[in-house]
Amino acid sequence: MILETQRLFLRKFETTDITGLSRIYTDEDVMRYIGRGGVLNAVQALKMIEYWKKCYEDPGYGEWAVINKEDGKLIGHCGFQYLKSINETEIAYLLDKPYWGKGLASEISQAALSYGFKQFNFKKLVAIVYPDNKPSIRVIEKMGMKFIGNETFFEKSLFLYSLTRKQWEKKSQLRMKNEE
Repeated sequence: MILETQRLFLRKFETTDITGLSRIYTDEDVMRYIGRGGVLNAVQALKMIEYWKKCYEDPGYGEWAVINKEDGKLIGHCGFQYLKSINETEIAYLLDKPYWGKGLASEISQAALSYGFKQFNFKKLVAIVYPDNKPSIRVIEKMGMKFIGNETFFEKSLFLYSLTRKQWEKKSQLRMKNEE
């Protein structure tokens, strides 16, 4: 296990996750704002798992399987990926449709953000999002990320957000003071 929240945990992907990931990747609503925007088949899903497994070795991080504690079911993925085109590391997440609107994306992304800054010592993280994806924009803003501007990915103009470790530390200190 990589990390745990109240309702979820993250672990490395295994080849046996192909059935669950393939099911998620065939939902048009789930995949609308992922990558180029469109469903992926089982072969493409397996390629993603194999890619992430290589990433665990180099650069040492990738996207991890999000597991629902209640039933042990794979419900998405969350983690980090290096964006060569802009020389930045992205925090990314995806959840299966039945798990939308329950605060799970915020729960897991906040935990992953903290893990990235503490365990991987990232100096800065970015997020890219389709301008129409309002729920994801809310999650990104809840993480404390700031809008930087538009950037071209997948031949589309997407929103780019960023958060430095210093900004995150300041926000964390304020939150801890408010909780006292």
